[in-house]
Amino acid sequence: MKRLVVVFVCLFCVAGAYSEATSFSPQSSSDSDIARSENDQSVYRHLTLPNALQVLLVSDPDADKAAAALDVFVGSSHDPVRRQGLAHFLEHMLFLGTDKYPEPDEYQAFIGQHGGQHNAYTSFEHTNYFFDIDPAHFEPALDRFSRFFVAPLFNADYVEREKNAVHSEYKARIKDDYRRQMDVYSQVVNPAHPAAKFSVGNLDTLADEKGQLREDLLSFYEAHYSANRMALVVLAPQPLDQLEAMVRDRFVNVPNHASQQPKHGKPLLEPGEPPKLVSVQPVREMRELSITFPLPAVDQYQREQPLGYLGNLIGHEGKGSLLWLLKNRGWAENLRAGQGISDTSGSSFSVTVGLTPDGYANWQQVLSLVFRQIDLVADEGIAQWRFDEQGALANMQFRYMEQDDPVHRVSRLANRLHQYPYTEVLRGPYRMDLYDAGLIADMASRMTADNAMVLLAAPEVETDEVTALYQVPYKVEPLPEIQTVAAATDLALPGKNPFIPERFSLKHPNKAAEPGLAELLVKQPDYRLWHYADHYYRVPKAQLYVAVKTPAVEGVRNAAMMDLYLRAVEYSLNETSYEAALAGLRYGINRRPDGLGFMISGFDDKLSVLSADVVDALLSTELTDERLELLRQELIRKWRNSTQDTPYIQLMREVGLLLNTTAWQPARLADELEKLDFSTFRQYVKTIFNGASLELLASGNLQAEEVKVLAQSLSEQLASSKPADWLARGIARVAPGEKIKAPMSIPHKDAGILLYYQGRDDSVAEAARFMFLRQLIKSPFFHELRTEQQLGYVVAAVDQGLDRVPGFGLLVQSPSAPLARLEQAIDQFLDSYAEQLAVMPAEEFERHRASILTGLTEKPKSLAEQSGRFWASIDLRDYQFDMRQQLIAEVQSLTQAQMLEVYRDVVVAAGFSMQVDTSAGDFMSGSGLAKERDVYRLPEKM
Repeated sequence: MKRLVVVFVCLFCVAGAYSEATSFSPQSSSDSDIARSENDQSVYRHLTLPNALQVLLVSDPDADKAAAALDVFVGSSHDPVRRQGLAHFLEHMLFLGTDKYPEPDEYQAFIGQHGGQHNAYTSFEHTNYFFDIDPAHFEPALDRFSRFFVAPLFNADYVEREKNAVHSEYKARIKDDYRRQMDVYSQVVNPAHPAAKFSVGNLDTLADEKGQLREDLLSFYEAHYSANRMALVVLAPQPLDQLEAMVRDRFVNVPNHASQQPKHGKPLLEPGEPPKLVSVQPVREMRELSITFPLPAVDQYQREQPLGYLGNLIGHEGKGSLLWLLKNRGWAENLRAGQGISDTSGSSFSVTVGLTPDGYANWQQVLSLVFRQIDLVADEGIAQWRFDEQGALANMQFRYMEQDDPVHRVSRLANRLHQYPYTEVLRGPYRMDLYDAGLIADMASRMTADNAMVLLAAPEVETDEVTALYQVPYKVEPLPEIQTVAAATDLALPGKNPFIPERFSLKHPNKAAEPGLAELLVKQPDYRLWHYADHYYRVPKAQLYVAVKTPAVEGVRNAAMMDLYLRAVEYSLNETSYEAALAGLRYGINRRPDGLGFMISGFDDKLSVLSADVVDALLSTELTDERLELLRQELIRKWRNSTQDTPYIQLMREVGLLLNTTAWQPARLADELEKLDFSTFRQYVKTIFNGASLELLASGNLQAEEVKVLAQSLSEQLASSKPADWLARGIARVAPGEKIKAPMSIPHKDAGILLYYQGRDDSVAEAARFMFLRQLIKSPFFHELRTEQQLGYVVAAVDQGLDRVPGFGLLVQSPSAPLARLEQAIDQFLDSYAEQLAVMPAEEFERHRASILTGLTEKPKSLAEQSGRFWASIDLRDYQFDMRQQLIAEVQSLTQAQMLEVYRDVVVAAGFSMQVDTSAGDFMSGSGLAKERDVYRLPEKM
């Protein structure tokens, strides 16, 4: 028997260091040094401050938001063994006051009042802080941000309080199967490797013995938060010289302790460790086989990308692939392969197979087939043309890359400055142009049974131990002999990708000053075509949205059958769609409240080809009863598993499911599928397009005549000559003062509550008032219940708008307080806030107004975002595309007196519309929401 060690795949958000130098002379780069995509109109400058802090300045005149991010090259892997979770705890503490801004909510309030957002994350080797804001207030925001890294207070009172927030975060996700598997993983890896640590932290690991916690916090901060291990990125519409002045004046004061990046140098597994099988019992009904191969560090092979190359071939999903074979045998639902844990001491490659119940019964044969696939790639798959194709696809993605939100750009770039030379910080992940067959072969040669780590997760596994942190049942035992399967002659390597675009010319080459609007190009009884000819974003890409309006989704039974039908369509398209996705062309398909829909997005050259494939699958997918049964059970498991979602996610979802007249709880959909017979289903499929009509949007690098031809073809294939009326969509109205209570009986130790407030009507004016209400409440609500009272990690005022009906929710999930305490705390806050609003200074009220307007006036950053905005307007029957402008006008006109009156009427007098909580009860088994209830409907279609 070959030696195998079976553990779990660990995917951390990590990266290798590019440089560990600790002393620099002040310097700056020119914009031309930095490789960038053709459509990137930003101007860049790289600096190294006298304290060795790296800075990338980005001036983007078109940016509606300014943003900054600072990445510290330290993460959970650096936690002291006796203080696990300390890096994460420190991330929390930095937000709670500095020398210049000592109030714990000052930073959050300032960002929130000026149209911004903020967050941070701690990963294996990095801690990343980021925010965005209205550009007019960027400099004072940056001043507040900079003090985190110059003089944080680490106030002793908040050290004691905030560890409760960390503990709440741990408890909130205690039933998360990923974290639970990480817990088991930490038990079986080398105890000297950082992956053996508990990265989140809790009250035990952060216990404060004689005030030692704050001392440990200060020691960790001083040891690792050194300027030479930091990278800052700022992006704003201001000129580079102005941005440089902002940064130099503030961040040059960050101390440089000449801190060296620690390198643990420990192998993932203990040398000589005997082969083991580690079986893990998940909370959800899921079955998974995970294999990891420990490998040498690969951070120096940025242009060779050996693991990316191998992942593409091993994880391929086309005909002849490993996944294709496993699906044909009924053993797998999905597969992923690629680089896993990686740091400066080593890396890993992982293959994870989502198993069917039959696949679990044959897991040893599945494992054997994984190794057969790896052998095939190693023996026949290492070829220059394959590498060149992958490199060309990556370069194509970079060349025509569209920008996303500034806050995501800066966060990502700050992390990359630790991985790549600054000249490659934009292009680095997409550069694959140094073919090294020997290096790829060497990596593949290490992916053997003698160098493997695997984990088997399933409800059926036998266990004899339980982890201390997440209470995970597991078992470690000698690995049995791996079964040998018959020669897998069907396995084959992929050929050349037929979806690689060949033409990139722009059909609307003249640049427009503004994006412009979509227009109704064709209006027929059976279809309507909207067209947006892009003159603004100027990329060789397009989006096609298609809504098939059909009565075939009316009622919960039909909705469940529609979902099974669409899952069958997805299954039949898997090989084709995977090839297209590699070439930058993706599709999505979904059940709509009034029918079904699909969307295709990416390079426009082959868009019509993929569109034809999708339509063909919609019309001609035929599967055996055996395959349909596998897909049915997959859907039922997915729906049943939704009851194991974190409580706050279930609470937020439930409001829409209860009030939307065409939405259904996952359990009800599962019930319908369980009693479905396939003869009924097949008969249903024949009726799906009866009475169908189409609504289409073709957007981007597409000319009017070609989209007319495409729309006509789609109509001829999918639409009915006698279209039926569109199904009526609606949101149930809750009368003021009704105060519906909907307990959910969520099986979780945390208590959770969401108080939902519904708009008094569905007008644009009411939507503006509710936007203002949520803006006013969200920061003080978070500060009082989260920061001060420490009721839980999850505290938020959330948007709960449904179609055109405005709404917001007050959400709390707590591991320590019972439901009654949460109700009391929310009531007390709401009572006291009425007084705060009454005496709020006028300038503060105006800051809230400006914050809302900053968000509403923000332009889409990409063609895809612009297309999505048009489609959302069409879906809500905002055919003039002016609802946003109406909202802006309404927000501009609201007075403080009016908002005080709204607060007293909606929040104080009427109270919540619905309370959804984790308590015991079955709301749906009773009267639920009476059918005779008034319903908000969308306006008439055009």
